Amino acid sequence: MNIFELMDFRASSFSKTDRRIYEAVKKFPDSFANQSITEISDTSGFSKPALSRFAKKLDFGGFAEFQYQFAQELKNRQEETEKTGNAEIFAGLLKQVEQSVPGKTIDDLIVRMRKARQVSIYGSNLSRLPAEMLYMCLQFEKDIISVLPPADANHYYHHPDDLYILYSAISGDSHQALMKELRKHGSQKPYMVLITANSKHPLRHNFDEVIVLPSISLASGNQIVYSDTFAFMMFNEMIYEHLYQQ
Repeated sequence: MNIFELMDFRASSFSKTDRRIYEAVKKFPDSFANQSITEISDTSGFSKPALSRFAKKLDFGGFAEFQYQFAQELKNRQEETEKTGNAEIFAGLLKQVEQSVPGKTIDDLIVRMRKARQVSIYGSNLSRLPAEMLYMCLQFEKDIISVLPPADANHYYHHPDDLYILYSAISGDSHQALMKELRKHGSQKPYMVLITANSKHPLRHNFDEVIVLPSISLASGNQIVYSDTFAFMMFNEMIYEHLYQQ
């Protein structure tokens, strides 16, 4: 089990600080592998003791041991990536998405879209692109009314017959205000679907349905995020295909 897999496996036992470190490691692996603990602490805002405790929760003797192992894994992963090429890796990811999401899941989601009073589609940062793509696709469906709320604003009128679809790769920090508002509505809130690449997504308990897509971890932090965006877009392609078939 590599460190990425180990972090995913232990994520359910992480404290709030541990989870923030976990998310930062996934986003910026090169920094955590190569910078000193002082530099990481200064740039990330995590204290040195917090970084050490995080490493020990993964069964390392301390942060230095974690960093040495992590650097070796990233080096090996980078060498493997150079051998296979990103195009081949991403092609494999797209195939995994297609195989991991049952057709019935897509069909059931489309049925909910057609029955909903309105479909609101949310996404921020790099998750905004797939949200915009799904919104554009649904504009051609006469029996589906969809909206794309501004990235920096939330609805403050929620209807139980609405459907909310939210794309969020890792943590969903930008959607905290929306979640807080929706929790006030209890059983009267809209039906909510989370599309994510993180099976331990912190917001998952707020949703009626969670669809987890495969992800890949490469040596570059940006590539990790891009891989999730590719997975989201492949998921959209599956929706397009099922809409066309219907």
